[in-house]
Amino acid sequence: MKIGYKFKFESGRSEVFDLEFDDQSFAIRPNPISTVSTSESWMELEHHQCPDCTLSKYQYPICPVAANLGCVVDPFQQDASYTPVTTEVDFRERKVVKKSDLQGGLSSMIGLVMATSGCPVLDKLRPMAYTHQPFSNIDETIYRAIAGYLLAQYVRQEEQREALFKAEGLVEIYTKIGRLNNAFSKRLRGFKDDANINALVILDLFAKMGELYLNDEWRKQMLPLFEVYLNEQKPLFGGLS
Repeated sequence: MKIGYKFKFESGRSEVFDLEFDDQSFAIRPNPISTVSTSESWMELEHHQCPDCTLSKYQYPICPVAANLGCVVDPFQQDASYTPVTTEVDFRERKVVKKSDLQGGLSSMIGLVMATSGCPVLDKLRPMAYTHQPFSNIDETIYRAIAGYLLAQYVRQEEQREALFKAEGLVEIYTKIGRLNNAFSKRLRGFKDDANINALVILDLFAKMGELYLNDEWRKQMLPLFEVYLNEQKPLFGGLS
C-alpha cells in the first residue's frame, strides 16, 4: 500500500513523498528517496533515547523511527513552521487537500511515519495508522484511538491472551507517547528546523489531550452517539433468554 504526501509552496516549490507500507502488517518500508545518512548523530538510539524504549543499542544502533524520519524532515531544514503550503494526500483511492501552515501538514505525515516504524511504544498505534486520516481533529483521533484499542483487546481475547477493556490501558499508552514525543523534540532540536519540531509539538499536544479525554469525560461525550445501543432491550450478542 502507498500513501503520497505532496507539499506545494507558494513559490512553486514542491516536496513529494511516496510512502510505502506492507499490505498485511502496515509497517513502513524503507523509503528509496531518502538521501539522509544514518550516521547522523541525532538518529543514534542513545541520543535522547525515549525513557520507555526497550531497544538495545547493540541491536539497534540507529533508532528505527529516526531512520525513517530522516527522509521526511531533511528537506524542510530551512523552512519556518508558519510557511503557508497546500498539502495533498493520496491514499486508498482518494485525495485530501488542505491549505495550512507547514507544521500542520508535517505533523500528519510525521505521525504516520512514526507509528509504522517499528518502535516498541508507537507500534501500539500501527493498527490506528492503518485507517490513516490526514488532518484529523482531536475528537476524531480519540474516537479512532479508543476503537482501535478496544479492537486490539478483542483480538487478544480471541487469541487466548489477557485483555483489558478499560480506559486505563489506553491512558498508559498515551502517557508513554507523550514522553516519547518530548524526547524526540530534544532529539531533533539543534539538528532540524522549527517546522519539524513544531510538528512534533502538535503531536505531543494530541497525546496530552488523549490523556485528558480518556477518563469519564470521553464516555459521557460519546453516550448520545450510542443511545440506540443503550435503549436496546434484548440481550446483547444473542444471549440466552
